[in-house]
Amino acid sequence: LLYKMRWGIETSFRALKYTVGLTNFHAKKQKSIVQEIFARMIMYNFAEMITSHVVISQMNKQHPYQVNFTVAVHVCRHFLRSRDNGPLPDVEALIYKNILPIRPVRPGQKSTRKIRYKSAVSFVYRVA
Repeated sequence: LLYKMRWGIETSFRALKYTVGLTNFHAKKQKSIVQEIFARMIMYNFAEMITSHVVISQMNKQHPYQVNFTVAVHVCRHFLRSRDNGPLPDVEALIYKNILPIRPVRPGQKSTRKIRYKSAVSFVYRVA
C-alpha cells in the first residue's frame, strides 16, 4: 500500500534522473552542482507545466493518448535556449505532434515494458 502511494514520486524521480539529465553533472564545484540541480528542476517543472496545458482529444481513437514527456523536455529545452529575435516556436503544438497511445496491459502480462540497462563503457574504449 505504501509503495502504491509513492508511485508518483518514484516516477518523478526517474524523470528527473534520466529524462531531464541528472545522472551526470558537468560542474566540479559543489555550488555549481547545486546550481545545475536547481536548473534541471526548473526545467522539469516547466515541462510538466507546459504538458499539463496540452489538450489531447480522445474521440474516435482505439487507445487513449498521452504526452511523450521525453520529447516535451527536449522541446522545452530548445525553447528556453533559443536566443533568436524571430518568432518563438509554439511549444504546445510541437509537444502535441509527439503524443503516445496508452496501451492497456493484457491479462496475464507481467510487465508493461522490458527495459534494457546499458553497461558502463570505459573512457579508454571510446578513445581507441
